[in-house]
Amino acid sequence: MRKLSFLVILALMTVILPLSAVADETKDIPTNASGTGVHDSLVAALAHAGLVAPLSGDGPFTVFAPTDDAFAAAGIDLSTYDTDEENATLVDILTYHVVVGETLSGAISENVIEVTAYNGDTLRLYLDNGSAFVNDATIVQADVLSSNGVIHVIDTVLLPPADEEPEGPPGEICYNVATHTIAVGADEGTCDGYMYVENYSIGEEEITGCYNTVTHEVTNTTQAICESFMWAPSVDIVMTAKATTIHTTLVTAVETASLDETLSGDDNFTVFAPTDAAFGAALEALGLTAEQLLASEGLSDILLYHVIPGKILSSDIAEGETIVAAANGDNLTIVRNDSGVYVNGAAVTLANVPASNGIIHVIDAVLLPPADETTEVEEDPCDMTISVSSTRFVPTKISVDVGATVCWSWENADMAHNVREVNGDKSTTYVEGGLYSGAAATTVMFKHTFTENTTFYYVCEPHIGANMFGTVVVGDGGAVDISPPLRDSEDTPGFLLSTFILAMIGAVLFTRRTNES
Repeated sequence: MRKLSFLVILALMTVILPLSAVADETKDIPTNASGTGVHDSLVAALAHAGLVAPLSGDGPFTVFAPTDDAFAAAGIDLSTYDTDEENATLVDILTYHVVVGETLSGAISENVIEVTAYNGDTLRLYLDNGSAFVNDATIVQADVLSSNGVIHVIDTVLLPPADEEPEGPPGEICYNVATHTIAVGADEGTCDGYMYVENYSIGEEEITGCYNTVTHEVTNTTQAICESFMWAPSVDIVMTAKATTIHTTLVTAVETASLDETLSGDDNFTVFAPTDAAFGAALEALGLTAEQLLASEGLSDILLYHVIPGKILSSDIAEGETIVAAANGDNLTIVRNDSGVYVNGAAVTLANVPASNGIIHVIDAVLLPPADETTEVEEDPCDMTISVSSTRFVPTKISVDVGATVCWSWENADMAHNVREVNGDKSTTYVEGGLYSGAAATTVMFKHTFTENTTFYYVCEPHIGANMFGTVVVGDGGAVDISPPLRDSEDTPGFLLSTFILAMIGAVLFTRRTNES
């Protein structure tokens, strides 16, 4: 009975509220909302966040549409959303009002049902005392049908639940509290596997020392040191490099060049870290002493050539060759193949050493920046360049030949963008180990050479909700010809000739029959 009363109320509201007077089932949701006169704030917010195009798509969608009064009560002023972080917050709020699929009022009952909003959070729908609610907002008008879904008018702006803060920082490194070093490359199981044994039998051998139950390695160290390993939160890049015990020269050089403060700050970096042995080999090849290297004017340039802004895991590096810009402005060539990962030919001997502000990849050689050009600047190697405009790639879709180099390039953009491969057209599933330009930035120079026929789909991570997708068709796109074999049709000469012959035979027979008559 209560549900019936609710439907009666909704029917009355449909008569008196302005949305019903202008709603057109043949028009999409944003178009219908823009004509109500009570959803100007919502429409403006959707435009500001770049969500008009996604909500004009095929759908279907269910949109809980706050009125202008609801936006005013929430204190939402679009002029204050002028940074990437604030715009991301606005997108999160607006997509919390959208559900993929069509949910009509008939599905709402006194039993609470939960649906997943487009931003990934949960909405609660229920009836109470004859009124319908979504969370704590009253649905004042329901079931306004559009060509791509349904609108329910609500009297309150819905705010997504705050992300839960973790109980504490997660462990990421195996740290020894006695020596202040880390066991490089050890996972949590290996870190917990250290134990000191005396006259311990393993097969036919008795051992005394620090034994690891996972790796079965034995090291000659004291019991106090052996029992001091613990799985702990990561520390910054400089402290992590110090604790590895194999980057003494690198750390000294970073401190000498006054880069330690930068690499210990809040910004994320990816560092390709040469070992002490790699520095020794480089010094010998260059005929320099360590003191001469530390005193050289180009020290900072060399070190920054080993740094990329942003956090790039080895799994983020695409197969084949990728060119990225180092922090000194020069380009690095990263190659990933069946043998491993290489940067300018130097092998990554240990990947993904975690730091609180980035990632360290240990390499076996020192990278030397290319000499500054003193002659004519070489021609731009980009066969096609893609830029950005607001929340779209320009151009959105391109076709190139196999072997072409595509560049994604923009400087001082209004918002930070990046490029990350997805597994299909407008898919939200990232490809593991796919092409990735790194963390989003307002200035980007990212290149990739496509070496085979394929169709490459990609997205800007921070604007995936704004439908910021792109496509690169390489060669024939990797398509397989499955067309049926040709056969005669009304448009083919064979079909026309056969038709003509039959017509002639029919005419002769008709004439003969007429004459006989």
